[in-house]
Amino acid sequence: MKRLLWTNMILGIWLMISPFALLTLYRGVFRATWEDFLFGFLIASFSFCRLVSHSSEEIMLSDWVITTTGVVTLINPLLYNYYGITLATWNNLLIGGIVLLIAMVQDWKDSDTGSWDAHHHHRAH
Repeated sequence: MKRLLWTNMILGIWLMISPFALLTLYRGVFRATWEDFLFGFLIASFSFCRLVSHSSEEIMLSDWVITTTGVVTLINPLLYNYYGITLATWNNLLIGGIVLLIAMVQDWKDSDTGSWDAHHHHRAH
């Protein structure tokens, strides 16, 4: 289960780096993808927060931010029309889609096992 959270954190770090990495291939890419740095920061930061969360409120907030940021990353190329920047478009579609999928699987596992309450109860005793 923690592997999924680590994976999202690594994907967030890549998303932060990607505008700079893609800049070596496309001169104007940073103008279109600068917000990926912010989205990646949110994904990486809240994935880390989710890894160390102890309360159900912290877990729910982290999950909500990660899921929302994954959705925005996924649809960002459509919102900002990444004209002719195919690699940046695929980067956002893949990273956003994977982050969103992992967040949904994580949420499903949490709700299926009741791990929020069990995790909190176990740590309290």
